[in-house]
Amino acid sequence: MNNRKKFPLISSFLSLNLVNTEVVSHGRRHELLSDEQGLLDWLHTMCEAIPSLDKMILTMSQSELTETLYLIYDFRLCLRKNFEAIADGNAIDNKWILSLERNIEKAPYVFKIHAQQLVQIPMGSIVNKLFSLLSLDALQLISEGQLNKIRRCSNPECVLLFIDTTGRRKWCSMKICGNRQKAARFQDKKDKGEKKLEF
Repeated sequence: MNNRKKFPLISSFLSLNLVNTEVVSHGRRHELLSDEQGLLDWLHTMCEAIPSLDKMILTMSQSELTETLYLIYDFRLCLRKNFEAIADGNAIDNKWILSLERNIEKAPYVFKIHAQQLVQIPMGSIVNKLFSLLSLDALQLISEGQLNKIRRCSNPECVLLFIDTTGRRKWCSMKICGNRQKAARFQDKKDKGEKKLEF
């Protein structure tokens, strides 16, 4: 039986999925990476969702998980700050790019064939490998122009971000916010209709 914590997978991008490990529920922000087990659950979820990821990140020791958890909050905050700034129409910060490049220097890449695909394998400590993978993902979003399509969810209470490839997407996910907003609008119309019938 799989008792892993659930995460909102609304993106195929590792760095964006990390930012989306903070969610809002019942008006309060919730931390999905609240402990080492939550981090390990997220890493397993990412390796299943992104098969090309280096599975070595799943072999972190308890002390490595603790170290990573301590570091990942600051890294995620920096990602969120930059992603939200871009979503709000600001230019990409060159200092941020340099910091991402420095993370990769700590665990540079070799290339191997895996399942008939060329995959990038970071070399270095497991902790540095993870931050190198996250940084490379963010840099690829920049270099491929994908960050120009990053958007905030139209639900003002939601903090999830997504890449809008259609130019028409409003919600982080129809399952998460889209259906809620539709249901709220339907209820509002119903309530207004009932008020009109009152004498």
